Formats: sequence, C-alpha cells, structure tokens
Amino acid sequence: MAREADAALQAKILQIGFVLVFIATFLYAVRGMMYGSTKVTKLLAVGLLGASLIFALDERYWLFPTFLFGFFRTIPLLKFTGAELGSLILIAMFFVRLALRRDHWDKGYCWYAVAALPFLAWMCLIWSMNPVGMNMFGSSKIGGRFYFKVILAFLAMLCFSFKKFNESDCKYLAWTISLGYLTYVLSSILWGDKDEMGLVDTVHYDFIRLSFIAPVFLCRFTVPELFVRFWPFMGVLICFGLSVYSGNRTATARPVLVGLMAPFFLKRDRVRTVLICIAGVIAVTMLVYGQGRTWNLPYAIQRSLSFLPGKWDWRLRNYGFQDNFRKKLRMYAREHIAERPWFGDGGFSLDYEEMAWTAANRDQESINLHVLSRNWHNVWLGMAADFGIPLSVAWALFMAVLLLHGLKDAKRLPSRSWHETMYLYFFLLIVTEFVNFFFNGGHSAKTAELIFIWTGLMTAVRNGVHNRETFPVK
Repeated sequence: MAREADAALQAKILQIGFVLVFIATFLYAVRGMMYGSTKVTKLLAVGLLGASLIFALDERYWLFPTFLFGFFRTIPLLKFTGAELGSLILIAMFFVRLALRRDHWDKGYCWYAVAALPFLAWMCLIWSMNPVGMNMFGSSKIGGRFYFKVILAFLAMLCFSFKKFNESDCKYLAWTISLGYLTYVLSSILWGDKDEMGLVDTVHYDFIRLSFIAPVFLCRFTVPELFVRFWPFMGVLICFGLSVYSGNRTATARPVLVGLMAPFFLKRDRVRTVLICIAGVIAVTMLVYGQGRTWNLPYAIQRSLSFLPGKWDWRLRNYGFQDNFRKKLRMYAREHIAERPWFGDGGFSLDYEEMAWTAANRDQESINLHVLSRNWHNVWLGMAADFGIPLSVAWALFMAVLLLHGLKDAKRLPSRSWHETMYLYFFLLIVTEFVNFFFNGGHSAKTAELIFIWTGLMTAVRNGVHNRETFPVK
C-alpha cells in the first residue's frame, strides 16, 4: 500500500509540473506575441512540445535524446546541436527522476567512465591553463563550446551506465536512432544549399548520415539473409547507395566493414558473406576499369572510389590518396607536437584571427579551413597537437579498455535478440571509427563526443543483457 501511495504521489507531482510548464509556456507565448517576439513564442512552443513528449515517454524518456543524437548540425532557433541538446535533456531528466524517485540508481557498469577520467582530467587541465570561459553559443575564441560538448557527452555516458535496456527498449532504440538520422537527412534535402558544382550540399555531407542506418540492418541480418528479406534488403540498398553517392569514402566504407565483421559475432553465414564480398570486389573492379572508357559515373560516386587507380574526373586529380593538403596538415600537427609535446598549442583556446593568419601564410585555402576547424585528419596527431601527447595516451588507454571489454561482452549476447543487434551496432561503429582515427578523423572534441555517446548506449544495452530477469528472449 505504501508503494502504491508513493507512486500516486509521484504521478501527481509530475502532473502538476506539466501543468505549470504548460501555463508558463502559454503566458510567455502571449507575451511574445504582444511584443512581437516571434522567436520567444517559437522557442517556448518547441519547449512545450518537447516537454510533452518527454512526459509521454515516461520511463523511456531517453528515446527523445537518442532521436536528437542523429542531428549533427546546430538546430535552428535552439542554438544547440542534437548531441548537445540530447545530452542536456538526458542528464536533466535522469537526475530529476532520481529526485522524484521515478528512477533508481541501480548498480551500473562504470568501467568505461572510469577509463575516460584521465582523458577528461588532462583536457580540463589544459583548459585551466588557457581559460576561455564557457560560451555555449560560440565565441571569438575556440573554447567553451567544444569543452562543453565533451563534458556533456561524458555525463551522458555516465547516466546511460546506470540504465538497463530490456529487449523492447533495444527494439525501440533501433527505430529511434534510425529515425533521427533519417529526419536529419530529409530536413537537409528540403532546406540544403547548392554548392559551386551544382550538387546539393546534402549529397556530399548529409547522405553520410545514412551510413549509420545501414549497420542496424547488417547487425540484425547477415548479408545472405538480407537477400531473402525484401524490406531489410531495400533499406540497406537505399542507405548504402546514397552513402556511396555522398562522395565520402568513410561513409562508403562504414557499412562494408560492419557487414564484414557482423557475421563473425552473429556466428552464422561467415563463408557465404566472404564469398559475396569477393563477388563485390570483382564488380567494383569492373566498374572502376570501365570508368572513363566505357562509361562515366556521376561525380559524387567517382569521389567515393577515387582512392582506387582509374580515369577519374579532372576535379579529382588531387583527391584520392594523393591529398597533398592532408599530408601537410599532418606535417603541421607534428610541428605543433615537436614544439609543445606536453601541453600542445592550447587546446581549444586559440584565437581565430591568429589561426587564420598563420594558416593563410602557410598554404592554400583548404589548409586554412581545416586548421580553423582543428581537423588534422588524424585523431592521434590532432589530440597531441591540441592538448599534448598525454591526451593521446589517455585516449589510447580509454579505447583499449573500450575495445577489449566490448569484445569480451560481445561474446555473451543472446542470439537473434535485439540486445545482440544493438550491442553489435554500437560496438562495430566504435571499431570502424577507431580504424578511421588513423586515416581521417575529425575535430578531437567531436570525436570524443560521438564515442562517449555510443559507449553509453552500448553500456545500457550490455546492462540489460546481464539483467536476466528483465530479458524475455523472443
């Protein structure tokens, strides 16, 4: 009886809170209309919609942040990226629900968060040595926004470490995260700009996000199984085809690598998958050989394949593996490391104008842009250049714990379950991203943000697998 009374009281508190939010939103909306502030009205309307959705989801409130994780750019009006906003909502709701006793602080698997502490500590040390404040909406100094990303993602990983996703949760997670990426791509198609080559920007950039959807299918079904399942096959075909059309080699490789690795964890169709891949290699070889001789592939597809020898479009003359600007960026990163091996060149605290001037005096515009974005095209060199060699070492230790423990848990997944699907999904994405660290890789803050979020979700799935009483095998 006491528990029922407690639950009723908690429900009442939530209802009262929702009513107060609704009233406050209505009053501020009226105020916004009276003073002509449409931004305030829209902002509060979005807030009300989000609050309503979170309350409706109740204990599955984490689905809304998971949906937002698919948005990589800054969301208009809100001034946050999807990962930032999603992490904020997740952290706030986790602790609010704890305070209201709607959630329990169950014993979680926190080894990954513990392993990430040296990385976080060294990053904050460099920040304290080069203070730039915490301006979330951008600044003339690189700093607050990027530190904010990493810290939020770490806290989100910690919150997920205390969650336990059951079989239904994992199924909802698969649909939600896929819908997040798909919504982002569709919004970009509708409102994307044209580039100087006449292609829509989404063709090169935003179709990349579809390469995160195809692995969901590939972790659920092996490649041979997909050939006899119409809708999953069409889903992979469309997502993979548009990933290739993005012109991005990483997006092209991601589903291929996951499709190759998944059968060895799923423990089925290994030989047939390898044979299909061999047939695929032969088909690509014929396609590349005929390019420029018998046919001309679209420019974006040529861009995805340009690392192979062939007769490519003249615009790709210096693209493939002959990217001089990538070699020069890495050379400059090594120069930074040689000058300041312990503390790097100040983390995210350099002045934009100083960086632009230095870059402009070094090389062409592409170098300028990549230096400004702190994109050294090698994660290990980039972290060491920005924060010193100790940060790269700390990140290597975190990745070692993540990959070794992740591999160990991957061997204990219930066969053909959604737990298996989603655990492998996040683990194999982390593996493919780890491979990418050596060849490409982006901003060190965005790298850490992405890996921390995936690690948190993977941990919540892992906790559900080990929580047998809440795992109905279907």
